[in-house]
Amino acid sequence: MADSEEAPVKIIAWVLPRTISTALCKCLSGVEGIEIWFERFTRAHFMKNEYESQTGNKMPLEYEGSEEQVREAAKLFGRLIGTDVVPQKAVYGDVKKNIERSTSKYIFAKEGYLAFEDKATRPYLPSGFKHVFFIRDPYRLYTSYRIAMYKHLTNVGIRTGDPDDEEAFDMEYDDPMAKANNFYSGTLEFLKYIRDNLDPNPIVINTNDLLANPAKVLKKFCHLTGLPYSDSLLHWDASPDITKTWKTASDDIIKLSNAFFETAVFSDGFLPLKPTVQVEKMPRDVIRLSKQAMPYYEELNKMKI
Repeated sequence: MADSEEAPVKIIAWVLPRTISTALCKCLSGVEGIEIWFERFTRAHFMKNEYESQTGNKMPLEYEGSEEQVREAAKLFGRLIGTDVVPQKAVYGDVKKNIERSTSKYIFAKEGYLAFEDKATRPYLPSGFKHVFFIRDPYRLYTSYRIAMYKHLTNVGIRTGDPDDEEAFDMEYDDPMAKANNFYSGTLEFLKYIRDNLDPNPIVINTNDLLANPAKVLKKFCHLTGLPYSDSLLHWDASPDITKTWKTASDDIIKLSNAFFETAVFSDGFLPLKPTVQVEKMPRDVIRLSKQAMPYYEELNKMKI
């Protein structure tokens, strides 16, 4: 790892939903001189998908010269997520240029692996970054994701919130934003792409390990990436104000916090693991998707630090 005085430390974290990555962003905000980039490529991905789904047209990957289409895409996507998106902050080409131009001593970018799921977008992967993948036990992940996604869809008026409707909700078929059945297979495929093309030694972190022993895992993560470690990173201010300094595609991440980010945004440390629920008591879609994901998870888990 190059000395951080000679070259900036640039890290991009590819996360699955519900892998405590937003809390990690708050944690790492305590590193002096760090810049947090929060889901900029991920927002570009979702905005692109929503625009193409709603209009049948191809989404431009550059803002300049396609301003009208991008503004329309931002409006369509804004309705889906329930908040405004700054158009030029959620276009692949512009995100790549801006993050590569950053002169910060430390850069940590949190992104979903699915932001680069096709050949058209992969040329926009930023250069010079260390790549880290965050995974989690499928049963825990899908249980948490199902709750958060259903709450979000209720908040924006897509689902009713009634108990019968919540029971009928199926992540695989009723999620308008992501393909939950591809979470683990997609992550494994993307890790192999990164390993073969950009970073021969990507880091894999299991969130369960991070929550079980934050100091040990965080210290190892910092050592491998070049970030400075201090025990002070294990506790942070519960105020959400630090999120206003993050590089986001929306003017106010708090508007997005209710379903997915609320606990993390108002956190002051890593919470211990909750007790596991018996598999037979889990929703049917959680059980089905977890069983499908397990072979991919087990292969990914063999690579963890």
